[in-house]
Amino acid sequence: MADTHVRQPWLASLTGLLAATAFAGAVALGTGTMDLGGPVTERLPFQSTVFGGVALALVVGVPMAAAAVRAAMGRPHAAELAMLAGVLLVGWIGVQLIVIRTFSWLQPAMVAAGLAVFAAGWWPHNRSTPRP
Repeated sequence: MADTHVRQPWLASLTGLLAATAFAGAVALGTGTMDLGGPVTERLPFQSTVFGGVALALVVGVPMAAAAVRAAMGRPHAAELAMLAGVLLVGWIGVQLIVIRTFSWLQPAMVAAGLAVFAAGWWPHNRSTPRP
């Protein structure tokens, strides 16, 4: 895949917003501000919202933040990192559905956001591919 060295403010904004929401959710889980309820908490690994918060920060927040910084600065591999971050967000939601077995309107919204981030990373590659 060809690398784009172009600043992508809209991609940086989207991934930055998703990183901020992931970190906010991680803090809310870790501090107990967000109560998932007893049955859901019991389904979490180690029955720990702190573990869930740390995992959310590491799996979703960090890759989205890294993609945001790279896209904002026009750094190499920003598009590939955005694609990875999008896949991780969609995967997070899939695992979440399997583990907590609870549905929220936020889950399809986050799947759509993850797919949008993936598509935003993929698009520069598709656009820059030479046509026969």
